[in-house]
Amino acid sequence: MTDRATNDGPIIMRDDAPTRLIASEPDPEKSQRPASRFMSEKECLALARRAANMAVGGGDTSTQLESTWTGNIRFARNAITTSGDVRDNDVMLKRDIHGAFALIQSNQIDDVGMEATIRRAERVLRMREEGAGSQFSEHYVMPPKEVKTYDDVLSYELRQAAAAAERSLTQTAEPYLKPKIFFDTTYGLDAAARAAAIEPLVAPTRAAGMLAAGYVQVSAHGRAVMDTWGRALYYPYTQAQYSVTVRDPKGSGSGWAGVDYADWTRIDTAKISATALDKCQRSRNPVAVEPGRYTVILEPQAVCDLFSYVMTELDRGIAEDGHGPFAGEDKTSKIGQRVFDERITVSADPMDPDLGFPPFDRLGNVYHPVTWIEQGVLKDLSYYRPYAIRNLGKNSGLPNSGACRMSGGTTSIEEMIATTKRGLVVTRFSNMAVVDPNSLLMTGYTRDGLWLIENGKITKPVKNFRFTESPMFVFNNVEQLGVPTRAFHPGAPFVVPPVKARDFSFTSLIEAI
Repeated sequence: MTDRATNDGPIIMRDDAPTRLIASEPDPEKSQRPASRFMSEKECLALARRAANMAVGGGDTSTQLESTWTGNIRFARNAITTSGDVRDNDVMLKRDIHGAFALIQSNQIDDVGMEATIRRAERVLRMREEGAGSQFSEHYVMPPKEVKTYDDVLSYELRQAAAAAERSLTQTAEPYLKPKIFFDTTYGLDAAARAAAIEPLVAPTRAAGMLAAGYVQVSAHGRAVMDTWGRALYYPYTQAQYSVTVRDPKGSGSGWAGVDYADWTRIDTAKISATALDKCQRSRNPVAVEPGRYTVILEPQAVCDLFSYVMTELDRGIAEDGHGPFAGEDKTSKIGQRVFDERITVSADPMDPDLGFPPFDRLGNVYHPVTWIEQGVLKDLSYYRPYAIRNLGKNSGLPNSGACRMSGGTTSIEEMIATTKRGLVVTRFSNMAVVDPNSLLMTGYTRDGLWLIENGKITKPVKNFRFTESPMFVFNNVEQLGVPTRAFHPGAPFVVPPVKARDFSFTSLIEAI
């Protein structure tokens, strides 16, 4: 009988019979509903034990859980329309035997639902070849089909020993950072408090004769990854977001603003609402101007909308396979090459107080502080722990959280406008789609506020454009940078500056506001 230990002591022991797991502590209470609005570490541990005890056939069992409470309130036409509280437990159960694995997702945490999920995973597992398809499959060495000499046997045993050592390294739980990203101010914003917050936000819009529609959402999460081989990760965090659109009743103008934080008190709801109202009033009755290449002043939200597509491409596997904007020649990447303007540095750190995010992902891959791009030069691309052990001689991966801090400057948007002879101010983009993955050429629309600049001044609102452009081009044509601020990007926070760039391509007008 072998203990499988965690930082808090052994949680699961494997019985001598290879087909059954038993808990090292008494069974949890009969009630399987979370005691709080989301599952605590103790409750997640009890669930992982139950899953392990239900498994048959040997191998390992992994329980990956995102337990969530979400509270929301929606308003439209200056009045509350819906309010809700939702609890959910998103469970992924993984069964792994000799490198073959099956991963099944469910939201049922009672015994009947859990056992049905485990059995389904085991049925799928029986149809898969050992050593194929797992993130650890490269560590599993199949025996030779024909053993003819002593050298064959020795070679096989050495390969098995090396594979076992590598797998042992891979399965050792990594330490992780502990950012402050759980806030009682967010968790405590109940339905009554959310409803009370809305009227002061819509009152100025109503007084101006405009119409506001918006969404407030707060949530609390318990993220857990627990395995029979000893990993037991748990981290609680909160998220809060507010976004609002203000429209002219005649449909001639629209303004938007929004932001998200872990702490509800950091969201200045009154300022956001006032910004959306101001944009709506200034964008009424837009005029048509000719499509073409313009100098643009991209507000932080527009920068976020564009650069979020760049963040998804920061992957070694994609680049070394010859795909994406960071692919080099002959199955290499562009690490070490300049890819953006030299004033641009892109980083992510869970401990950043303006950027904080969970320290590991749903699969238990630990996030580390990283600088992806430094002064325009690509410094690194993401990879997982098996890749690091096999190719880099490291015992930790560098997964990409999707979070982003971009360096900035000191130039205000007003100063950018004053130094522009002719250009456009862009609030944000929408309906975006990638046209060419290798160049990251994409298309989409401007939305909720677009203004023409002439001789250093905003002269008129402009009808929205479709654009066809690549962020790889835009962020190489930077003229000025502003102070980085938090943008609206729930799930993977962004802190980015406003950017003034030249020769942005707008290809056609659209009628929507």
